[in-house]
Amino acid sequence: MLKPLLHFKVLDLSRILAGPFATQLLADLGAEVFKIEPPAGDPSRGWGPPFEYGEQGESAYFRCANRGKRSLVMDLADSDQRSRLVDLIKQADVLVENFLPESAEKLELTWDRLHAKHPKLILASIRGFASDVPASRRAGYDFIVQAESGWMSLTGEREGRPMKVGVALADVLAALYTANGIQAALLHRERTGEAIHVEVPLMEAALSGLVNVGAGTLMTGQSPERFGNGHPNIVPYQSFACADGEVAIGVGNDRQFEVLTLWLGLDLDAAPQWRQNRGRVLDRKRLIDWLEECFAQRTAADVLTFCEAHAIPASPVRTVDDVLFRQAGILHHLIKTLFDEETGGMVPVLASPILLNDERVCAKLPPPRWKSK
Repeated sequence: MLKPLLHFKVLDLSRILAGPFATQLLADLGAEVFKIEPPAGDPSRGWGPPFEYGEQGESAYFRCANRGKRSLVMDLADSDQRSRLVDLIKQADVLVENFLPESAEKLELTWDRLHAKHPKLILASIRGFASDVPASRRAGYDFIVQAESGWMSLTGEREGRPMKVGVALADVLAALYTANGIQAALLHRERTGEAIHVEVPLMEAALSGLVNVGAGTLMTGQSPERFGNGHPNIVPYQSFACADGEVAIGVGNDRQFEVLTLWLGLDLDAAPQWRQNRGRVLDRKRLIDWLEECFAQRTAADVLTFCEAHAIPASPVRTVDDVLFRQAGILHHLIKTLFDEETGGMVPVLASPILLNDERVCAKLPPPRWKSK
């Protein structure tokens, strides 16, 4: 397997998800990652169930973000332990942390202090809010950021309550931006010899994830509505309840819509505004009501068969266990199993979706087992 980041050493002082997920990606790409944990361990080790052995063992939460690392336990409140950390920093290329600003200052892990003593060290800091805004001292949690960033106002049924996304997606976005920023910093140092500070605020990672919705708000000055499973700019582009299950359909162009409506028995001459997406968006409710009535009279299999035959994007609405187990090898090859030397067993993980020379990158080491020191 290719290891583009081989020989780079990373110290991971981050906890929970965003930082660990970023350093896991670096490990997948070949970096040597040391996870520095406090005496009580990364808090996510206790976040469950599910745990590996019922009520005990490794948590799924910790497992999802820590493969490819070696764990070192350090009490950074202890001066001798901080001296040990300094020795590691001297050998490292990158240090990743997500402390509150005052904690980073107390531990002397700010950019100014580190850069003065270790000019070749790249520092990556994940914060709740950017260091140049009044909210900079606030802690950052995915759920809070989803509320603050407007994500929750966009998620859920039109008449329902605002809802968070089903996974900690703001953390995941911040992790991907952090890994990308670190790799850019490594390239910059290779070219110039200069180390730089990478900072990724969760809030701004979430705002960047607003993409077309954010662009639309900037363009119009108006807050967008919630559309449930619908799309603000494309119609029809949502799930429909068939006679025996839900089907997601994404009509990407006017020709696809015309083919679909011919099958469903709609005469577009009676509603010519629906021939173009613009008209369908403006007349959304009437069109969706009609489509829902049509799909309710057909089976999911009939709808999916027709859509596949006519190149209209569609899918059953799957459960997570269905897609991970029954669709493995059909829709994806993302599940990998890693050998755990401590237990002699195999650890299933979801690899990185990055393919290098047709091979998905995935560090060989399973997440480090907890050994209280």
